[in-house]
Parts: sequence; structure tokens; C-alpha cells
Amino acid sequence: MSKAPATRPERVLFVHAHPDDETLSSGGTIATLIELGAEVTVLTATRGERGEMLTDALAPLAGDGPRVAAHRETEIAAALAALGGPAHLWLGGPGARPTDLPVRRYTDSGMQWGPDGRATSATDAPADSLTRADLGEVVDDLRAAIRSTGADAVVSYADDGGYGHPDHVRVHHAARYAARAEEVPFSMIVAPDADEVDLTVDVVPVRAKVRAAVEQYRSQVAVDPVDPADPQRLTWVMPHGVRQAAPAVEAYRHDVEPVPRVPETFAELSGQGKVTAVVVAAVAGLVAGALGTVTHQQTLAGFPIGMVITTLVVLGLVVGLRLLYRSRSMVAAAGIAVIVATQVLVSVGGQSSPLVLANLAGYVWTFGPAAIAALTLAWPDLSGLRASTAAAAPADGRSGSSPGRE
Repeated sequence: MSKAPATRPERVLFVHAHPDDETLSSGGTIATLIELGAEVTVLTATRGERGEMLTDALAPLAGDGPRVAAHRETEIAAALAALGGPAHLWLGGPGARPTDLPVRRYTDSGMQWGPDGRATSATDAPADSLTRADLGEVVDDLRAAIRSTGADAVVSYADDGGYGHPDHVRVHHAARYAARAEEVPFSMIVAPDADEVDLTVDVVPVRAKVRAAVEQYRSQVAVDPVDPADPQRLTWVMPHGVRQAAPAVEAYRHDVEPVPRVPETFAELSGQGKVTAVVVAAVAGLVAGALGTVTHQQTLAGFPIGMVITTLVVLGLVVGLRLLYRSRSMVAAAGIAVIVATQVLVSVGGQSSPLVLANLAGYVWTFGPAAIAALTLAWPDLSGLRASTAAAAPADGRSGSSPGRE
């Protein structure tokens, strides 16, 4: 699978299970997208009520779900501000709940470490926990979030939840179903060295923001000091004692292979497509030339309607090809075909042919198509200028208060 550089959707919804997940697994991408001017929303499913409290000062909160939740709310608010200030929603709350249903709160399901070193379900998940909630209700809440944010891309975990946490797995399934139901692309967070990677984001340029965000989660991780020999290196120690390092790139796999974009210009066509386009243009020119040669002498109440209509047909054909496909080759093929069709019909008719007479209509039809094609071929191609202007727009938008859209 090819590895493509980061692109910029207009509105991206990141769906995570607990506070800190958004920063540890996708913080670099969130910060990068915000710098590019995208509208980013982070949706958090639970408040991590069953998370550890690592510091001595916070240790008394451990096991007290409401107090842990209140503290972790402050941590995620500070972390998101450090990443650049994405919008934030809680699953089941305003913006992430159907408007005809009362607000509800999903709680942390908890986990335990399995013999293989991966997380597995806890045996005492609370009744109001995420994993014990009806999956359909969770999906409906996520669909409401997609609609309220206008998201054109949804990002969450892969089907294993990253490391097996049951809340992560539940979030994956719910987010995937919701994205498909809303017909929005869904992408999964994967390891940069995974076998299938569709998109990578270079997150080193925003490393300072990610570090500042990770440092807000003092209850969950212990961040190592900056290494003067390698200031870009960012590592932290997890509650179970494992040290993790922030990768240089964050990687994603698309749920469904993206639909190839339909070529819009002649230059974007394949070699075979270009040949076909030129042939089609030539055939259209032959038809226009033949019909024009036969009908250009027609009059209506003394008005040379045939001359006018046939000239407009040729003008519409060659100018339309140039504007739609930005192709001189197609214009040349159509223009030459018009002339060839005229000359062939005149030759078949012989010297006494009444098709092209020595009058105004005859002169216009004889020289008009060639002049129109020549002028259409000669005008400058401004597509490069338009592309340069469009490429400069995001940079200008970032310097102002209202980032421009692509």
C-alpha cells in the first residue's frame, strides 16, 4: 500500500475513548491539521473515571470516579489548548446526542492486562460504562456528532483498539458504523511501520505542541525531560511502567480504498485517455464540419440563419473544449476535422457543387472555423496562475483571523 503525504480535509472529527488518547495517538495530526486551517473536533467517549492517578498529590483521587472525571476534564481542556484549540465534544452530550434524547454520560469500562501483554475487558465494568451501553445508541450519538460538526472525515482506532482496551474497540466499531451510515470517510490510527498504511503525517514540526499537551496528563503519564542532545525526542512512561516514544510520523489506514478522483483536464488523463479524447474531438469536428457545410447557406426570411448557427456551433465546440479540458490538442483536432469535412464534401461535389458558394455565407464558412480555432489555440493558459493563487491562499489564511478554505 502506498504511503501518501497528509492532505487537508475541511472538517475532521477525531473519536477517542478517554482523555489523553487523542494526544498520545493522534496529537501531532490534530496540531498539524489546525495549522493548515482545518476545522478539527475531538470527541471523547468517557472521562476516564477508572484511570490511574500517578502523582502523590493526585493519588487520593484514585477510585473516586466523579473526582477523577472532574480532574481529567481539566487535563484534556489544557491539552487541547496546547495542541491548538480544536473543538471538543463529550459522547452523549450536546452536539453528540440526537436532539430528541436526554443527555447521557458514558463512563470508563476499565480494563485488565492479559497474559499476552495486551489489555482485555475488566470483570467489573459499571452498568453505565461504554462497553455495556447499547451499540446502536452509541452509533446514533456519533452520527449526531458527525452531523453537528459537518465532518467530512472521521478518525479513530483500528479494530484492535490499538492495544486491546475494550473502550477503544467499542469506539472503533461505533465510529466506523456511524461514518459509513453518514457516508463520511473513516480512517484508522495504525503504527507507522504497519503493513497497510494509506496516509502518513510528519509530526516533528509540531513536536513542541505535542510535548506541551502530553505534559498536561500528569495523572496518566510521566514525561521524560527534554534531551539537550536530541530536543525533538519525546518519551513518557505509562502507568504500567512501559516507556513510549512519540513517532516522527503518525500513520492511518483508510476503511475503504478512496475512490479515484475523476480526471478533470486533458493533462490528468492517462495516455490512452488522451488518445481517446483527441479522437472524440476529431469526430465531433467532422460532424460539425459536415453539418455546417450542408446547412450554412440556409436563410430564414432573408436572414442567414445557417451561417450564424454553424459558426456558433464551431465556436461552442472549440471554445468549450479549451475551457473544459484546457487542451490545445483537442481544439486542434476538432478545428482540423471541421476543415477536412468541408473540403472533402466540396471535393465530392466537384466544381459545380452548390455546397459552398462565392457569397458571404460561403466565405464565412470557408475561413471562419480556421480563424476561430487559431484564436482559441492562441489564447494563454491561465491554469498555472490559478493554481499558484490557490496554493498561496492557505498561507495567507493562516496569517489572518479567518483561515481560507481550499
